[in-house]
Amino acid sequence: MRPRAVLFIYGEGGHRAQMKRLYARLAPRMEEKGLVAVGICENGDELDGFVNYSQRGMRDKHSHLKSYILLPVRLIHSFLILVQLVVSYRIEGVISTGPGIAIVPSIALKLLGARIVFIESWSRFETTSMTGRVMYRVADRFYIQNRSLQSHYPDAIYGGLL
Repeated sequence: MRPRAVLFIYGEGGHRAQMKRLYARLAPRMEEKGLVAVGICENGDELDGFVNYSQRGMRDKHSHLKSYILLPVRLIHSFLILVQLVVSYRIEGVISTGPGIAIVPSIALKLLGARIVFIESWSRFETTSMTGRVMYRVADRFYIQNRSLQSHYPDAIYGGLL
């Protein structure tokens, strides 16, 4: 029988810091319920306490051309990680703090019955992220950390800063 799990998807820097704070709050309740924490992190920036999988970011932060060229390879890699996760775990929920690597697994796992929670980055005040615009339509719960984003995401839940 596959263990029940929650998938945490986060990126580097601030995304990682936010996930670390969130996981510290959730870990005791997850342990009580027998849930395993599985993480997909960007560029090997792993957190303790997770069964970790690493993935390169979907885009190159310095070159649009390189982003377009590498996108198919990165999508295939994301899909292969997803297959490995689905075979190994019964993913009941996905929580992400913002990177683009969250889109493919979130859509696929939602189709398989998982609940999706997305937290827009704390660095967003006036503009939305590309990932946020997609995940706003996918997530079962969409949180913002700055009230100024409420006009962009009218149905979002203001949760304050992590």
